[in-house]
Amino acid sequence: MDYDPISSLEAVGYVEREASFLYLVAVLSGYFLRRQYHRFIQRQGGRLATRFLEKAYRREHIQVIECGQGRHIYHLTSKPVYEALGLANSQHRRIKGDAYIKSRLMVLDFVLTNLNANLLEDEAAKVDFFTTQCSVQSELLPRSYAGRPVYFPDRFPILVSNIGIPSFTFFDEGQVTATRFERFLQQYQPLFAALGMFELFYLADTESNCARAKATFHRFLPSDRLRGITPLTPLGVDHFLDFLAIRQHSEMKDSGVLASDLEVLRQGDSIYTTLEHQALYAAWKTQATDAEKIRQRFLQTSLRVTFSAMVLPYSYPIYTLRQEAPSWEGSETHQQTHEQTHSTEAKQ
Repeated sequence: MDYDPISSLEAVGYVEREASFLYLVAVLSGYFLRRQYHRFIQRQGGRLATRFLEKAYRREHIQVIECGQGRHIYHLTSKPVYEALGLANSQHRRIKGDAYIKSRLMVLDFVLTNLNANLLEDEAAKVDFFTTQCSVQSELLPRSYAGRPVYFPDRFPILVSNIGIPSFTFFDEGQVTATRFERFLQQYQPLFAALGMFELFYLADTESNCARAKATFHRFLPSDRLRGITPLTPLGVDHFLDFLAIRQHSEMKDSGVLASDLEVLRQGDSIYTTLEHQALYAAWKTQATDAEKIRQRFLQTSLRVTFSAMVLPYSYPIYTLRQEAPSWEGSETHQQTHEQTHSTEAKQ
């Protein structure tokens, strides 16, 4: 950007802390809770949050969703605000289902806990980091299609350590099965395989879902499968050895190739393309190296993965009486209820 997005919000009347929080919401979630603003400004209760919410509502930048039990969710919906932040095409301003809203509130809680971390905020930043700094081909990045390839379509935050190790996140808003997590792992598998080291955080609001996630992850990436998986051998060292043997056999005159071997060749031709791969194949043909030497070479640099499943220590509104508030002050009943619930929301 050639401008300061925070200044764009300050220009329409927000103070710096308000503008910074709205920018965070616009980029990460689209939705927020009063307690999350308290946490961001490191204050409990008081008029600061009330003035901020009233200001945003009167400017028609947010909508208030009543969730029952005296609780509210605030949705940043203003198209001019998103445009001012360079996010004109953001989906966060659009109305979503309850499960999606909860997952974005969880994302915001997680980022508020890690405000000092290096955060890859959006699709462009993620693509640039992995293709430029990690030298990963764009074809290996998770993507979907919506008229164009959309990379990292889950829009979950990715943190990067000071030494460049990425930490991926997955947020479970209360799934009854592990299907969505399994689909996430499958979509990210090519990228995981291309990295030498990474972390994955699974975040939920129940311990039972965390236990299920651990079992799912270890089925997907068991410890023995991690042996020999490196950026140069993303399918494991044994697959590379099979490729070397089959390729040498296929280059011999009058030699037939089995259908299963053709599949290994097809995969290998698209994966093993670097100068190092070519050098290893040349050494293999002249018997300057063998299977044991190559196996030991890659076992020493196997993929290293840290997986953590944790429960977020927060509660989220129950969506039983969800409706948009008619106005901030236009309804005496609504205004009274809203003021009475400030202290309740601040604790939740």
